[in-house]
Amino acid sequence: MCSEFDRLAEMKKYVVKVFEECVKSVSPRNIVRNTLRFDSKRLFVNDDSSAYSVPGDVYVVGFGKAVLNMALEVENILNGRLKEAVVSVPFGTQRPSSSHNSRVRVMEAARNNMPDRESVENTNHITSTLARLGSHDLLIVLISGGGSALLCSPTVPLHDKILATNLLSSGGASIEQLNTVRKALSRVKGGRLIGSVQRECTVISLILSDVVGDPLSAIASGPTVPNDDPDCLPIGIVDRFGLRDKMPKSVIDALLRNESFNGTSARFDRVHNYVIGNNAIALRAGIEYASRDFKAVLVTTSLHGDVALVATFYSDLVAYVCGLYAGATDEKRKDQLKVTSSSVVGGGGVDVEGLTNSVVEASSEGRGLCILSGGEPTVMVRGSGVGGRNQELSLRVALALGAARRRDDGLHRFDVLFFSGGTDGIDGPTDACGAFGYPALEDVALSQGLDPSRYVNNNDSYGFYSSLDCGSGDLLKIGHTGTNVMDVHVLIIKPK
Repeated sequence: MCSEFDRLAEMKKYVVKVFEECVKSVSPRNIVRNTLRFDSKRLFVNDDSSAYSVPGDVYVVGFGKAVLNMALEVENILNGRLKEAVVSVPFGTQRPSSSHNSRVRVMEAARNNMPDRESVENTNHITSTLARLGSHDLLIVLISGGGSALLCSPTVPLHDKILATNLLSSGGASIEQLNTVRKALSRVKGGRLIGSVQRECTVISLILSDVVGDPLSAIASGPTVPNDDPDCLPIGIVDRFGLRDKMPKSVIDALLRNESFNGTSARFDRVHNYVIGNNAIALRAGIEYASRDFKAVLVTTSLHGDVALVATFYSDLVAYVCGLYAGATDEKRKDQLKVTSSSVVGGGGVDVEGLTNSVVEASSEGRGLCILSGGEPTVMVRGSGVGGRNQELSLRVALALGAARRRDDGLHRFDVLFFSGGTDGIDGPTDACGAFGYPALEDVALSQGLDPSRYVNNNDSYGFYSSLDCGSGDLLKIGHTGTNVMDVHVLIIKPK
């Protein structure tokens, strides 16, 4: 008979396959290939629902973790009509063999996903390219996660902008709040990139979204859409986190005189933005794969908020599901799940009734449950350790599940495995994309002299998982994936 850890090892392998299917579905080349068609005179987008004439040359600019392969596929589709392409990508981006004879110029920047001198230089090259466009030319802008760090032309000293971003991020600011401040400190974000393009030039923007809800103004800080933020909003965000006295003077001065760039309606009339890939596409692929072996349920694509709250949500979710499997309809747990989910899931929380029906169906069929969710939680940094939101979330979920099992909440009758991973392959400043969490993790760690609570308090989830001696491995390292549509969470619950 297999031991609990043998079963967990097999479950981990399965979860990795589910995660790989999610990532593969948002492969930049696949997404672009399924979006564009070119007949030498017109470029068609989204199953020919939109068509654009191409009387002049075609230029491509891009910035983000996925844009190199996006650009190479655009070049392939255009079949010789590409005049020039420049893309800004992270250091270490793997270049496929097909790029050697390509017209796509690849520029690297943004070590550890932070803007740097190379980011600024690359942005200058991009804006110089835009200045060469004629009125009959077509511009294709490629945008993906990581674009904010790779398209950088600050109105304040770069180190001041980085400090401002770090202060907000460490304080728990959401990606939307961060991008609001970034736009106010930039010459190219918040629609200002379009100011470098001829008014008569048609612009098509193809976007892989890494933001909950796919708001165009927030993805890579909205370089191709008008900025409708109130002028007072950026400084208001700084004040909300009590950071005005800690911010560089240049940043505060710039935010106080901030004026959002709306351009003119005519300038943006010729700009056409398309979200061609997002978290929902990735999760649906994972659901399709997992449905072969489990009752697979997509709970949400809009998880957000502090990882501590998200971990509580998952702990309540597991307790509720296990109770349903055991034949108990606990209204108190049901109400508790509604409350905790409403604090971390957009739209008022998860569909608990739909989830209930799925669990009852799975139980009647004798099947386990595979729950997929997505989004981008945040971490309130209080310690000095190394980690990322995915690793810290998995560790926090493990601690919560372990505490529940010690209370004898019925978890001992189930195999439970949680995984959180970034679709870009990198979680924070580490070489891991994510980690696993399960009820016995804390006991395993304590038996090795590791106190996981201390690591959590020091925001040192990577240090914890790296120190843990676990035969099947609880860190997942896959390297840069070349795409980014936020995070994927996989939760498997199987009756023993």
